[in-house]
Amino acid sequence: MTSEHCCKMSRVQSEFAISPPVRAGEDIDTYLVDKWIGGGSKEATGLRTLTEWFNKQILKKVYREHGRSDSTVRIDSDYRALQNKEIPDHEREELILELADDGIDGKTIKKHFISKSTLSRHLKNCLDASKESSDSETEWEIDRIRVAANTYRSHLDSALQSLDNKEEISGIADSELQVQAYLSCSKCPKRVTVETAYEQGYVCPDHHN
Repeated sequence: MTSEHCCKMSRVQSEFAISPPVRAGEDIDTYLVDKWIGGGSKEATGLRTLTEWFNKQILKKVYREHGRSDSTVRIDSDYRALQNKEIPDHEREELILELADDGIDGKTIKKHFISKSTLSRHLKNCLDASKESSDSETEWEIDRIRVAANTYRSHLDSALQSLDNKEEISGIADSELQVQAYLSCSKCPKRVTVETAYEQGYVCPDHHN
């Protein structure tokens, strides 16, 4: 019996009905290929960034189905907790329990997430896509931003721990530190994270020309 799907990527995008942004005006496979290859005035997007974008679409779909907020900040934070190996296990388990309260099986969702290699095989083997430039040439900027953010967070954590030990700020131990780099549109109040701007290719949909 032959499967209707060429690979895990195809199965997952069908199961969760993942689609590209409305503005793209194309199907999901064409969108991913175009983003990966780039061309013209558009810079190529690396596999890591495309993989994260795809997986976050899965989270958004599930959250909307269960009435859970799917704001960019929430999606970024929860995805990081589910995927980032540097996140403490107890923090990940807290999120799993929180999701369960909303009727969401976090561990099952995580199993549906694709990897860079899965996306690469889908693009190259299933869609016959190829490009000359390497991911290392297109992603060093966003990687540097992530390193800077993580370093900044580490310094803040250390300082806050010290303040907590000195009892200078009440409630630090029970609070959650959120570190995000944002870009604001110069013509309107629109504000997005740097990674979101990188993924979509602009800061503001109304003033990006």
